[in-house]
Amino acid sequence: MKLFRRKESSTLPLVPITEDLEFKPFRETYKIITFTMIVGMLYPMPNTDKCRVAGILALLLTTQPMCIPALIDIWYSWLRGDIINIIRHTTVIGPFLGAIFKMMMFFYSRKEAWSIIKKMDADHARYNTLPEHLKDIARRHIQNTQYYSEKCWTITVSICVLTFPLTAVILTLYNYAFKEEPVKYMIHDVNKPFSPEEDRFTSPYFEIMFFYMCYCSVLFIISFTGFDAFFGVTINHACMKMELSCKTMEDAMSETERDSRHRRILDVISQQNDLFRMVELIQQTFAIWLGVIVVATMLQICNCMYQIIEGYGIDARYLIFILGTIAHIYAPCHYAAKLQDSALEVATHLYCCGWERVNDERARKLIIFMIARAQIPLKITAFNMFDFDMELFVSIVQTAYSMFTLLRS
Repeated sequence: MKLFRRKESSTLPLVPITEDLEFKPFRETYKIITFTMIVGMLYPMPNTDKCRVAGILALLLTTQPMCIPALIDIWYSWLRGDIINIIRHTTVIGPFLGAIFKMMMFFYSRKEAWSIIKKMDADHARYNTLPEHLKDIARRHIQNTQYYSEKCWTITVSICVLTFPLTAVILTLYNYAFKEEPVKYMIHDVNKPFSPEEDRFTSPYFEIMFFYMCYCSVLFIISFTGFDAFFGVTINHACMKMELSCKTMEDAMSETERDSRHRRILDVISQQNDLFRMVELIQQTFAIWLGVIVVATMLQICNCMYQIIEGYGIDARYLIFILGTIAHIYAPCHYAAKLQDSALEVATHLYCCGWERVNDERARKLIIFMIARAQIPLKITAFNMFDFDMELFVSIVQTAYSMFTLLRS
């Protein structure tokens, strides 16, 4: 048996760590997210900094065979005025380059991200010592996070990305099986640089690019699964801490002994302060990313709509892609709004904890200060300028549609 001690306080008791504990560290609780973050050079463990730098540089080099031909094709499309082809390329290459930028940005904020993970590990270790009714709250939140933020998001990203290679495989096989003059389909159709358009379908160039784009699709899935799901996990964990602290305050008011009641109230205050520090870390970790995806999502939705309506006919791939793009901005807006709503409910729950039944002046004074602090809104902002909430989501969709109508005119 090993012993674990929280680093935040040396006075906390040792908590035994065994394999049969219900609440386990982040790496064991959210295995899909951890795996994709590690493979995608996103997991912020301090002793892996050099490996992550080398991995990011390697990914930059290995993605050039896709990016450079696409950028060259965009340039020639600009010269001949082919706006549809430019939009088709930017719809796919833009998010792909954004995934590389995401790795660099998360490396920059690795200390804050690692602090968040360590806080979650310490909280999960503490939850194993809680009474059963508090464990039920933690269990419900963690299961909800595993289902929606981990599994459902992974499926969503995978469907959006795999639609492109699966469509290319099915259409190519169908042509070779049922047509006398079969046509080959690329995952993302890019002309071979400085060559006639037909050369992109010649062997072995077509086969090499096909499997290479499959590799790029895997990188796409890994990057957009781990990082984006991690944001949802952190917000849900913060909401769980709020509900647990409110329930702990209710338990404190049911204590008959004054000293025991004060200890529980001080524990709630400690949890509340730890929550505020965690929200600050979330803000520092994701502020730049949130600002970038606001702009990128508006452009992406506009591009997909233009590609579907003004392009080469209705394409199911871009229909699915636009739904995935909307989900990509809806998720952080939903989580940020959830954090705001949960924070607003804390003051009400503290007021209704049963303090009026307790003849304890010190406890009442502490609750007054806690309610006053809980009334300060908790918000997640992009670029530290505008708040993330559902109103922002509606505004993004409306702005994207306005840009689309302007582009059509």
